[in-house]
Amino acid sequence: MRSATDDELRKNFGRIWPAHVANLTEFLISARLTFDGDLDLLLVLAVIGDRSFASDRVAPSMTFDEFMSDDGTKPKPISLNAYSIAQFSRIPRETVRRKVQDLIDRGWVERHSDGSLQATRKAAVELQALTEASMDYLAKMSALFRETAIK
Repeated sequence: MRSATDDELRKNFGRIWPAHVANLTEFLISARLTFDGDLDLLLVLAVIGDRSFASDRVAPSMTFDEFMSDDGTKPKPISLNAYSIAQFSRIPRETVRRKVQDLIDRGWVERHSDGSLQATRKAAVELQALTEASMDYLAKMSALFRETAIK
């Protein structure tokens, strides 16, 4: 059974879908440039970031400025390694291993003594423009949803 939100999305498809595709494309172009054309590298870091800042472990009240600060209040990440990233993302394990090493070489990911991986403060700082691009995408979609009364 479809929800009321799903029905509203379907009803407003002609307004929402083109805006979504245009805004997502703009974001992906920015991401591709930031990651030197390597969207698998972006995806591997996104999986690590998702595990580092999973929604069920981050305070809903966290602001962007708090996220960007280095105050040490971020949650301890869930342990993951190249194998678990490969399983989750369906990217071949050897490819994930190479991408993780690239991210470590860039200083965007660190490997702990137990083998677990975590996004670094350097990643947050150096990828701030891309984070802001994703926030721009969300703001545009949020405005569109308000215009079409989708909650």
